[in-house]
Amino acid sequence: MSSTLPTFAQSRQFSIGTGFVGSSMHALGTVMAKHMQRNLRMRVTARPYVGPSAFMPLINAGEVTMGLSSMGESNSSYLGLETEPMKDIRTIGRIVAMPFAFVVRKDSGIKTIADLKGKKVVLDFAAAGALTEMSQTMLDGAGLRREDVEVVTVSGVGQGIEAVVEGNADAAPGSVSMAAVRKANATAGITILSLEKEGFEERLSQSAYSEIRPFVVGADSYPGVETETRIFALDIYIVVPKSLSDQDVVKILDVLHANWDDIGKDYNNLTNFSPADLVHETQTVPYHKAAIEYFKSGKVLAKWDEAAEMRNQKLLEVWN
Repeated sequence: MSSTLPTFAQSRQFSIGTGFVGSSMHALGTVMAKHMQRNLRMRVTARPYVGPSAFMPLINAGEVTMGLSSMGESNSSYLGLETEPMKDIRTIGRIVAMPFAFVVRKDSGIKTIADLKGKKVVLDFAAAGALTEMSQTMLDGAGLRREDVEVVTVSGVGQGIEAVVEGNADAAPGSVSMAAVRKANATAGITILSLEKEGFEERLSQSAYSEIRPFVVGADSYPGVETETRIFALDIYIVVPKSLSDQDVVKILDVLHANWDDIGKDYNNLTNFSPADLVHETQTVPYHKAAIEYFKSGKVLAKWDEAAEMRNQKLLEVWN
């Protein structure tokens, strides 16, 4: 879209683009909507979509107030890697790092990602291209190529987990905090695969697919995690239209800062993070100008320093 979009007047209602019902992102979006509606005394609705690729064009066009998107999906949208470039998306902060891993049935005997060689693995997602890239990156970490597994294609992450439960796939990737994974554990019993093969740091640094990063979780922290396990983390950002009014950006950030602990009580994964992380080095789209001023104020935990400014300028220069 053209950068001549008119600036929003202060909105009378907010909409939050999320993943499908049952996904971790829809759960988080629903909790955010609840707290924003209560504090702002306006209608705030979490709208489920099959994935960020479905709502990113609407944010770019200013038709959805905000969305929850991984750094990978945001990057693909902003640069136009699979679609027309969405030059008018901005972020107001990283809100959480989503734990991400391969899931298998507990009775499969599979314990590590390297054990997937020759197995049926969900890798391709018709409605979420960034998931395909993240899944390949996880294989890269274990020294496996796409050709080393039997590739299974599904529409979305929930269908991949279902394929594992039903025996139509040996492994599928997903957020280990999502409802579909908890249901799979209750239904069939699951194991979350560990990245254990030596030299994974170098292999991941050479991977061309995704910026998903290794992340260690403790025993019993998630379903299917019986011992300390090295999985992956996917940074999730709140993305907004460039044209969203400065006043509305401030409203959103004020609610997050004032209610972070209460939001965390409704969405447990948030308790591991802090508003200080709203400015984060994994950003893949520029920050909204009002968010930058907010962080520069010195009145909040997140700091806008020289490194943040340099990262942001580099991203702006892509289209300048």
